[in-house]
Amino acid sequence: MTDYLSAQRNFGTLSLIDLLNARDQFHVHLMHKANVIGTAVGRYRIRKSDPWPKESKDGREAPASPADRGPRTLMNSEVRPYSWPAVLVFVDQWIAPEQFHNKNAAPSDFIPPAIYMPNGDVVPICVIEADRDLQRLEGDGNYMYPSNLIGGGFPIIAEVQKQEHIASVACLMTDGHLVYALTNRHVTGAPGETIYSILDGNQVPIGRSSAKQLTRQRFEHLYPGWPGKDLYVNLDIGLIEVDDVNRWTTQVYAIGEIGELADLSVRNLTLTLIGCPVIAHGAASGLMRGEICALFYRYAEMGGSEYVSDFLIGPRTENSLGTRPGDSGTLWLIENKDPNVKPMPVAIQWGGQAFLDGGQKTASTYAMATCLSTVSDQLGLNLIRDWNIVQPQYWGAVGHYSIANKACGVIKNPNLKKLMTANLDLITFDLDQINKKNMAGLSTRDFVPLADVPDMVWKVGKYKRGPQNSPEHPNHFADMDRKLSPPLPLGSTLLDICNSNSANVSVPVWQQYYDAVQKQFPAIEESRGLLPFRVQQFYEGMVQFVKNGDVTSFVCAAGIVSHYVGDACQPLHISYLYNGDPDHTVPEIVTDSKTHQKKTVQVSTGNGVHSAYEDDMVNTHVPQILAGIDQRLAAANPLPLVSGGHNAAVAVVQLMTRTFGAIQPRAIVNAFVPIEDQKPSPRAEALWAKFGAGTMDVMADGCLSLAQIWESAWQDGGGNNTIQNLGLVNQTSLEKLYQDPNFMPSHTLDTISSVLGATAPAPVAPKPAKKNKAKTPKKAATGRKPAHP
Repeated sequence: MTDYLSAQRNFGTLSLIDLLNARDQFHVHLMHKANVIGTAVGRYRIRKSDPWPKESKDGREAPASPADRGPRTLMNSEVRPYSWPAVLVFVDQWIAPEQFHNKNAAPSDFIPPAIYMPNGDVVPICVIEADRDLQRLEGDGNYMYPSNLIGGGFPIIAEVQKQEHIASVACLMTDGHLVYALTNRHVTGAPGETIYSILDGNQVPIGRSSAKQLTRQRFEHLYPGWPGKDLYVNLDIGLIEVDDVNRWTTQVYAIGEIGELADLSVRNLTLTLIGCPVIAHGAASGLMRGEICALFYRYAEMGGSEYVSDFLIGPRTENSLGTRPGDSGTLWLIENKDPNVKPMPVAIQWGGQAFLDGGQKTASTYAMATCLSTVSDQLGLNLIRDWNIVQPQYWGAVGHYSIANKACGVIKNPNLKKLMTANLDLITFDLDQINKKNMAGLSTRDFVPLADVPDMVWKVGKYKRGPQNSPEHPNHFADMDRKLSPPLPLGSTLLDICNSNSANVSVPVWQQYYDAVQKQFPAIEESRGLLPFRVQQFYEGMVQFVKNGDVTSFVCAAGIVSHYVGDACQPLHISYLYNGDPDHTVPEIVTDSKTHQKKTVQVSTGNGVHSAYEDDMVNTHVPQILAGIDQRLAAANPLPLVSGGHNAAVAVVQLMTRTFGAIQPRAIVNAFVPIEDQKPSPRAEALWAKFGAGTMDVMADGCLSLAQIWESAWQDGGGNNTIQNLGLVNQTSLEKLYQDPNFMPSHTLDTISSVLGATAPAPVAPKPAKKNKAKTPKKAATGRKPAHP
C-alpha cells in the first residue's frame, strides 16, 4: 500500500539551483574535512558494477547499499538515466564508513550522504575518489599544420618569456568590424603580441593579440540570481586580431562545418547537460570524444576566493580523454546522433585535470572549459560559421571517392562487379553525394567509407597510426623524377630505372636510389616514398582473402587500396616538385618568432602549388571532373590483367608513368609561379584552363588501373569459385577491420619487404660498392608532404 504521507524525497525534482544553494551553504564545511579537494554539481554517479534496477524508480532515491564496495572513481562509475541530482565531492583518499567507527579516521571528517536545507529539501552527496595528478603530461603533441587555410583545431604559436608555446585555435568570431580567432588569454598574452602558425611549411604571423580579453568574473555576475559568494569563474579568453581573413576557414579541422552556438544562460542551463556527448579537435591531442561530467567544478581556493570551471569534460568510455598541453583554446561541440545536424559549439577549453583512478599510477585526463555563449555575451562577439566553408580540410577526398565509384563501373568480371556494386556505399559515395560539403568532417563519423580510410582514420582519426612522421605517411607518394648526376648504373631517375626493366620495381633498387639522392642533395629533405609497394602489399592480401573465401576482408582491402591507386595518378604526389622547386629558391620575408624581427628566408620557387592545384583547382570543379571521367571511360578499353604482387606494383609504376606523360609536374609549378599572389578562386580557374583536361585524363586512368588491380587479385585468388556471397557485407565488421592496426599494417621502405611475397625478380644491375653504401645513411620517413587530412 502506498504511504501518501511518507517523507521520502524524490531527488529527481531537484534543480540545478537547488544543488548550487546546497553546495554554497555546506561548501565551507566540506572543504575543511580531510581529503576533500573539490566539489561540483551534477548527477549521482553509479558504479558500473552495480546492477541496474529491475523496475524504474521514477527518480526516487535508490536503495542504500548493504555495504561499502570500495572507492567510487570517475572511471569506475557512470551517469545512468535514473541518476538523481547530487553535489559531487572529490576526495584524494577513499575512507570506508567502518573506519570512522573504528576511530581510524576522525569522525568529524565523515562526509554525510546528504545536505539538509532550511526549506526541507534533502540534497544527496556523491563522494568520488579523484586524487589529482600534479605532474605535467610528457610527450610531444601530434601537431598537424595546414597547407592552405587555418581554422579551429589547428596549432598557433606564441612566444612567452623566450619560450615557444603551442596552443589551439577554437573558432572565428566578430564584433561586426574585425574578425578574431578565439583561443586562451594565457596563450595570446598582452595586447599587441604577434601570434604565429605554420602555413605551407613556413612559420608566418597570423595576427596580433587583442585588447579584448577575459580573465575571471564573479559567478554572481555571470549567473545573476544564482548563489556563489566569493566565487569566481575562470574564463581565460584571448582573441587574435586576424591579419588576413582569406587565410582562414570556419571549419574545425577533422570535424568540418559547425552548427549554431549553444546559447546557455540562467534561463536554460540545467542538469540535462550532464552526460551530453561532446567532440573536439585539439592541436596536441587530435580528435577527442567526451561527455560533460559535471558543472561548476570548484577546483581552487586563493586569498579567500574560490574558482570554478563552467564545465568538467571527461571521456565517454574507460579510455582517458587524452587531452594534453597544447590543447589550450580547443573548441568543444555538442555532437548530435543525426549526421545531418552540425555539431553545436558549446565551450572553449582552457585547462586540464588529471585524476588518478583508485590509487593507480596512470592518470585519466579531463578538460576544464568555459561556456562559449558567456564569452559571446561578455565580449559582444558573434560566432562566424560560413567563412570559406567550401574549402575542404584536406585535398583529394573528392578525387579518391570519384575514382573508387567510377572504377566499379569498369569491372568486367560479372561476379566481382556484383560484389563491388553491392558494397558501393561502404566503399565510396553515390555520385550526387561526391562534393566538397560532404567530404568535410569525415574523420568524425562512426564509419568512414573505405576509399578515404588511409587519410581520415589512419592519419588523423581515433585509430591513427602515429604522428606526421609515422610509417603510414610515405605509403601515399613516391618521388619518381629527381635526376641524379652522375646517374646510377641503373639510370638517373627512379622513373627511368623502373621503366628500363620491370625487375627494378623492387625495394633494394629503390633504397639504392633514395640513398644516392640523399648523398647528392644533402641540404634538401627527401622522403622515401613507397607507393607501388603499398599497393603490392594490399594486392597480395586481397589474393589471400579471396583464396580463403573471406569476402569481408577482401572488400575492406579493395576499398582501401583505391586510395593509394588514386594517389598514384596525382602528378604532385609522385614528384619531388610536390610543393615547388626545392633546387631553386626565392627570398620570402617572415617574422622571427623569437626576436619578432623581420627576416628573409629561402623557400622553394612555387611554394604553395600543392594546395593550389590539388585543393583549389580540383575541389572547385567536381561536376566537370565527374562528367569528364565518364566521357573518357566510355571511349577507353580495360587494362590487361596482371598476376602476382610484383606485377601489381609494376602496373602502378606504369600508371605513374602515364600520369607524367599527361601532366608534367614542372609545368604545374611553372604555371603557378606567375599567379601565386592571386586569390584562390582566379588562381584555380587559371590552373583549370591549363590542366583541367589532363587532370580528367589521369583520374580516368586511375579508375581503369584500380579496376585492373581489383580484377587481377580476384582472378589470382579464384574468386569465382571461392566466394559465393556477392551481396552486402557487414559494416560493423569492416569498421573493426580497419581499426585493427594489424590489418594491412603500415610500413616504411626499409620494413615493407617483411610483408611482401617473394614474387619479384632480382634487379638487373650490380649494387654500389659496400664502402659507398656504408657511408650513405638511410633516412627515416618524414612528414615533408603537406598535411592532407
